[in-house]
Amino acid sequence: MTNITLQSNLGKNIDLLLRGNGKEFDAYLSEIISKVPVPDTNATLHCYVVNHDGNDNPRVNDLAQAVALRMIDYCIPRSEIKRAKEKDQQDNTTVEVAKLKIKARKLFTDIENTGEGGEMLLYMLTQAFLRIPQFLCKMPLKTSSQMHYHGADGVHIKYDNQTQKLALYWGESKLYSSIEDGLSACFDSIMPFLIDTGGTDSSQFRDLQLITGNIDVLDDELEVALLNYLDPDSPFFNKLQYRGICLVGFDEESYPNSPNQKTIDQVISEVKLKYDEWQKKVRRRLRSRESLDRIIIEVFLLPFPSVGNFRKSFLEELKYV
Repeated sequence: MTNITLQSNLGKNIDLLLRGNGKEFDAYLSEIISKVPVPDTNATLHCYVVNHDGNDNPRVNDLAQAVALRMIDYCIPRSEIKRAKEKDQQDNTTVEVAKLKIKARKLFTDIENTGEGGEMLLYMLTQAFLRIPQFLCKMPLKTSSQMHYHGADGVHIKYDNQTQKLALYWGESKLYSSIEDGLSACFDSIMPFLIDTGGTDSSQFRDLQLITGNIDVLDDELEVALLNYLDPDSPFFNKLQYRGICLVGFDEESYPNSPNQKTIDQVISEVKLKYDEWQKKVRRRLRSRESLDRIIIEVFLLPFPSVGNFRKSFLEELKYV
């Protein structure tokens, strides 16, 4: 593939990897702010709150269900899904897709403090709001369903037409009761993937090997192009830029704790009063970590009535999907 063809078609072909229409969260989340630059950094901040139902109960359980319902998309490589759909179409059945559902479910841990609900939430936010598709499907690479995958929580890609670079986004998700602890843990976890400068000892080395060996884009021409960017011996590698996506979920007292106690508009108003302070916390933690403030990072803040209840609800929903 020529350099001209790469630059003209790569972004368009990568966009075809997106799942969903970008409106998956419209019923479940309300925007506080979106795409706001964090001062003195290269980070961009997004903040949402959980919507209410008609009785003004926060829709945490419904959000957990919406996330769990995407487990096949999240866990199973595109080629397997394509084969299953084609076989079901041929046989006029849904058996093969049902098999994928069983396979996907077995990949999840049932550990009470699992972070996998947050990882899937990060995956969905990245696709729905940023429109950046998943690149590495990591769940099938786990050696045990009771273990978490060691490495970044997610890997996404997009082609930046402005810089003419392939942006490889390392994702990290943290659900903590405290926003301060969540931000610190999230930035500490993602920092090595973003600032290590290569070599065998770099944090990215293992995941880059896994990506190279598990590319699954259903397009041979696109696969060749992407492998060029991932090959350290290729000039295209010099146009591979590491970026970050962070999700920090945390407990927030602005939500009602009983029906018809407080409207979503009231919650939004209260959260907006706290947003400036949250932004300052993000800025301080980015600025205090070596070079992290110079890296392009998308930061999602998602206050919950209780992150613990979201975790429990996600595990419960996995039993039914």
